[in-house]
Amino acid sequence: MILRRYLLAVCGLLPLLAGCSGGSEEKLYRVHGSAIFQGKPIPKGTIFFDPDASKGGNGAQGFADIVDGKYDTSTSGQGIKKGPFLVRIQGFDGKAGNELPYGNPLFLEHEVKKDFPAEDTAWEIDVAAKPFKK
Repeated sequence: MILRRYLLAVCGLLPLLAGCSGGSEEKLYRVHGSAIFQGKPIPKGTIFFDPDASKGGNGAQGFADIVDGKYDTSTSGQGIKKGPFLVRIQGFDGKAGNELPYGNPLFLEHEVKKDFPAEDTAWEIDVAAKPFKK
């Protein structure tokens, strides 16, 4: 009798627990496009989309790899929510070495602020930075 009541109570709670399984996740949007430095595609790199907390941005960081001047959060990274972001771009020459898997840096990490809409976005990034000097 006690076991039956326990089972009924557990079975009665299961639908409530299933409803709390994270079904209210916010949609992430794709960001893709080209990444250029000094008029040429960036051979290898990474782009990070950090929510700009100073302007009310929140949530997880988005990111994508840059390969031959192209990037896409849906194929090599993670998409973003809408809102204000601090975008950080790292670019390399693509000539891998022992301790430099992406090669030598082309420039110091470049930062841009951008507000993204609630939709997939194509964005060309033209990095306006000074070349990296050893």
